[in-house]
Amino acid sequence: MPSETNLAERILTDRACKGSKPRKSIYYLNDGAGLRLQVRPNRTKYWMLRYHLAGRESTFQLGKYPDVTLEKARKAASAARALIDKGLSPSVARKVARAHNVERGEATFAAIATEWLEHNKPGWSGHHHERNEGLLRRILFPELGPLPVHEITEAMLLGALRKAYESGIQESARRARAVAQQVFAYAKDTHRATHNPARELVGSSVLKKPEVKHFAALKPDQVGPLLRNLEASDLEPVTKTALYLMLVTGVRDGALRPALWAEFDLRSATWTLPPERMKSGREHRIALPRQAVAMLKDLAKLTNRGPASFVFQSRDKHLAENTLRLALHRLGFKVTAHGFRSLITDLLNERGFNADAIERQLDHVMKDKTRSAYLRTDFFDYRRPMMQWVADWADAQKARKAEPAVPKNVVPIRKTG
Repeated sequence: MPSETNLAERILTDRACKGSKPRKSIYYLNDGAGLRLQVRPNRTKYWMLRYHLAGRESTFQLGKYPDVTLEKARKAASAARALIDKGLSPSVARKVARAHNVERGEATFAAIATEWLEHNKPGWSGHHHERNEGLLRRILFPELGPLPVHEITEAMLLGALRKAYESGIQESARRARAVAQQVFAYAKDTHRATHNPARELVGSSVLKKPEVKHFAALKPDQVGPLLRNLEASDLEPVTKTALYLMLVTGVRDGALRPALWAEFDLRSATWTLPPERMKSGREHRIALPRQAVAMLKDLAKLTNRGPASFVFQSRDKHLAENTLRLALHRLGFKVTAHGFRSLITDLLNERGFNADAIERQLDHVMKDKTRSAYLRTDFFDYRRPMMQWVADWADAQKARKAEPAVPKNVVPIRKTG
């Protein structure tokens, strides 16, 4: 067997590496310039590089043989020597590289965007958070979610946005660009990205602002046909109940869809909405008509899994932002769910109900600040028979019957002339 001194003078071959046998103690096969193959008694073999830096001898492991071949070991040794020549430790360089790889692996677009959502959630309304989360999930995550945020180019982002834009959701695609811009800005602020490709797409000719088409509010003579179509449709009970509740309460879409069962007291027929979901920023009580209570009791059998469960449960969350609008279109009515509020406003004002009570029902913020300061009542006792009348009126429209008389405490406004 040749001595280690003789081995140091020769250049290793693949055959020599493969044929080396274990001994009682560790020994080395030298390839020159500090590169050696360490052969251990347990039959494992590792590539090692001996080097001197700052007057001290150190050893750098290059990997296990035969996973790391002789050729790969020589290339790795050459790269390590280049660092050493610059006065850098290859061991430290490897740790830094691994740290960067871990950081980059965790800094995907989806991870950063999710972190951004949570960071901003305390200052946003529930509706705003839901909209941003939906744009990310539906438009940006499918294409960009698993990609390292610092490697996403303008062309990659445009590809994801253009796909959504050309599918017919132009405004959502434009909003998604704005959301992406904020996510990339957050990534830059937290030192995980160096550029913001979304900023370059502001005013892009590819993502032109679509012509706005406003759908008319539901008209009184459409209520009967709508309710008959709704009853005969195969829409989910959750969607049917949500549409009906909007019609007979006037609650905003964004305040209704995230409703929890804890907010409802069906015994007293009262729904109490928390301030954070109301545009006015104040708690809002709704008197539920008996028809709404009956529908909610039926729905509770399907979605009530405890006070914290969603009333309008859809998969693992609540109904999405566009669900009710699309349901109305499917029923044959090109209107928005928000248009129910206009219907209620006109209907009740024309029948002579108290204007202030109507404003309170719809949670409007009074423009007259002085009057608002003195008008502290929420007209709740007045609003209960008022909204029961709306539900009874809707029933009459559905059944093609004469509308019910207004409550005795209402004096209809007569037109003059």
